[in-house]
Amino acid sequence: MPQTQRVIRLNELIYRELNVLLRTLFRESAQKISVTEISVSPDLRNACVYFSVVGTEEDVRASEKFLAKNSKVLRQKLFQRIKLRTSPQLNFKHDNAMSRGQHVLQILDKLGDL
Repeated sequence: MPQTQRVIRLNELIYRELNVLLRTLFRESAQKISVTEISVSPDLRNACVYFSVVGTEEDVRASEKFLAKNSKVLRQKLFQRIKLRTSPQLNFKHDNAMSRGQHVLQILDKLGDL
């Protein structure tokens, strides 16, 4: 189902504001975390927040715990800045596109050596 213009704009707005909040509220703790994509449901009740982490698998697990622990604070602060009737529930999911891309580049490098 195609997204409406409102949902697309809301995805972009949440993306920008959430990155700003992570950098201002949690400077040290969220240093390695970067929000990569937001996907708000059409009914605006849920938002899937995809994030990537620079570091090891241990850093990824620590970041998942950090975001789960602070999701209520992030949601509250986010929707103080964005005025909506209902604020979507934030569900954080690790985006492993960077590691997949690195793997593809390694395979291409090996093929180039042949």
